[in-house]
Amino acid sequence: MDLVLESMTLPVDNLLGIFLYVLLFVFVAILVSFLALTFIPNKLSYTIKSTIMGTIVVVALLLWWFIIVI
Repeated sequence: MDLVLESMTLPVDNLLGIFLYVLLFVFVAILVSFLALTFIPNKLSYTIKSTIMGTIVVVALLLWWFIIVI
């Protein structure tokens, strides 16, 4: 557990920290978009919902790239 906590403090120095942060960003993006599409009453088709989820995940990956990697 100490290894995980150390890798999260300085994620740029190691690959495990970068990987954990990308998992965190993608998980939060999927969770927020899933909850928004589930609990907000709308009549969107499956294709549009999947497109929205994919776009949000790509935006989260871009944010991760600019915040953590660069």
